Amino acid sequence: MTDMVNRRHALRAAVVGGAAAAGAAVMAPGAAQAAPGDDGWISVVDHGAAGDGITDDTAAIQAALNAAKAAVPQKSVSFPAGRVFRVTGEMSLNGYANATIAGNGATLALTGARPTESHISTVLRLTDVRELTIEDLTIRDTDRTQVYNGLLLAKAQRCVIRGVRVIDVRFTGISVFDNPPAPVGAPAASDDVLITGCVVEGTRQGISVNGRDVRIVGNHVAMDWWSTDEAARGPWQPASDYYDGINVLAGSDRVVVSGNTVTDCGQSGVYTQSVRNLVVTGNTVTGCVLRGIEVDGQRKHLESADDVVAEKDKLRAYGVTITGNTLLDNLGNINILYALDVTITGNRVHNKRESTCIAINQGTEHAVVVGNHCRQDDPNRAAIWVKPVETLPDGTVVPGTKHVTIAWNDVEAAYDWYAPADTVVMQRTGDAEISAVGTIRATGAIRSTGKMLAAGGLGVGNSASASRPGTVVRKIEVFDAEGRSLGFVPVYNAIT
Repeated sequence: MTDMVNRRHALRAAVVGGAAAAGAAVMAPGAAQAAPGDDGWISVVDHGAAGDGITDDTAAIQAALNAAKAAVPQKSVSFPAGRVFRVTGEMSLNGYANATIAGNGATLALTGARPTESHISTVLRLTDVRELTIEDLTIRDTDRTQVYNGLLLAKAQRCVIRGVRVIDVRFTGISVFDNPPAPVGAPAASDDVLITGCVVEGTRQGISVNGRDVRIVGNHVAMDWWSTDEAARGPWQPASDYYDGINVLAGSDRVVVSGNTVTDCGQSGVYTQSVRNLVVTGNTVTGCVLRGIEVDGQRKHLESADDVVAEKDKLRAYGVTITGNTLLDNLGNINILYALDVTITGNRVHNKRESTCIAINQGTEHAVVVGNHCRQDDPNRAAIWVKPVETLPDGTVVPGTKHVTIAWNDVEAAYDWYAPADTVVMQRTGDAEISAVGTIRATGAIRSTGKMLAAGGLGVGNSASASRPGTVVRKIEVFDAEGRSLGFVPVYNAIT
């Protein structure tokens, strides 16, 4: 039986490789708080920007940015409220600090964009920035003639991106992206960034990051793929204009993705690579063409499609928590590949299409799937699926999973579970077919296959390895009704 697997292969590396383009968002608790008009501010209109939606204001806005940086101390930049500033190319600033770019609801309208060079251009690119806030600014591509990002921050320290809207740019909407990303275990150049209250619509990728301590909180990402001409032409293709909603890319550490809504993406709602210490919590992900949430730790994504590193442990995702999310009508909802130490708890997953609700896929070790509500409308696929070792016709061995526990999930499905025999499965209700090697019949009882069994109404707690060869495989702590420990009891391969 096959199920959700990585579908990017060389494509994903190529997409990210083009992306000095791919990502930026930022947070700055120390940003300037003076009102426009004070000595601490420069208005773009003071440098010749018209804001009439017709005049090319690119050079004038760049002049205002340059003047703000050149001031001693550096000043903040403001746009008049509600005005539309036509721009035709990239505006950038390097080494800007302790300041705010305040949009006040103004729009940068990319119209008749200049052709991009060898790299993908960005409407507003900010590099080597510190304690900077960008807020209340709309960036819109009005004709999509060239491939541009919306807002990109690189080497960003203690920055905030708040209330920014990016509409219809042809690459990434908002990104915090360092190129190259930090090596595994090394500090990232971008650190302590908040992206919050932003809206990204109609872009190829929504929000992309690869820094440390980045919080992506309370944003809305919508690609509306199902209503596009691309959708009308048929299934998703690699040349798609619409990819993933929120990307946490290789090099990321301690990233939190929380409270976002992500809808109708061309690929995954939340896509992550070889990341460390990731929390994905409280998000609503609906109608995505591929996964709702995918953790893809199997490959390193650098400059070329062929750059695959053999040190697999360095490439795995490590320390992933997926909790309290709502995932509805995605083609496969939670998919985990090549990850270590994964916890999937308390998610609500409703799957209407030909895939599973939760898949613990190849190369994953130490995964716990507990307390989720899975409603599976496809009668031919398991709601929760754990990959066994597989030998292909050419003799290639595809790794399975190790040390997986499935417990106390509420499953509504014709076909509850599919898992190798050594998977720990504990459930309360339902008849559950496990695999060709055995079945669970658990109506009204607590039963398991593999390593543990708990029955008879006792409370159970910690488990530990047991030492009696050939018979005892685990021992498990048991508690009485008042919560007092009765000690550890042996657990055998089979108890009837």
